[in-house]
Amino acid sequence: IRVEDDEREEHMSDEPLMPSEVRRKVLSQHREIEQMLSELEAGVAHLGDGSVDAGQVKRAAYALRGILELHMNFEETHMVPAINDADGFGPERVRHLHSEHADQRRELDRLVDQIREASSADDLKGSVTKLAAMLRKDIEEEERDYVNEKLLRDHIMPSDTFGG
Repeated sequence: IRVEDDEREEHMSDEPLMPSEVRRKVLSQHREIEQMLSELEAGVAHLGDGSVDAGQVKRAAYALRGILELHMNFEETHMVPAINDADGFGPERVRHLHSEHADQRRELDRLVDQIREASSADDLKGSVTKLAAMLRKDIEEEERDYVNEKLLRDHIMPSDTFGG
């Protein structure tokens, strides 16, 4: 992912963001991750023609794993408070998101290990295909369940309107 210096600082910041800004940033990160997946798939497709070697694909997968960790950390820092406060189901959504992230981290580690240990182009292609499918499904589900205008919208009225 080609992240600008100022955006990189925002990824690391713990400053609270407005829910609409969280939504915008998460969606932007998802599009960047999808682009990286497409590049990884294109790389694996060129293994046989000599323009890409297995080491390049493996390094790209390892780099993607690091980007995904930063992305999940961003979501846990900025999206969790926003969805927690969105409505009465917020705490349950937060538990579900944390559980999903734990599962994703385990599966990512397993698939990236498979990619790293692949001994043939077919093994490498199969593992990359599984990784891409898993991540695209996760992104689709996350955008449906969490990264939507219903949950991540800015509240005009304070939540404690009557001071009690």
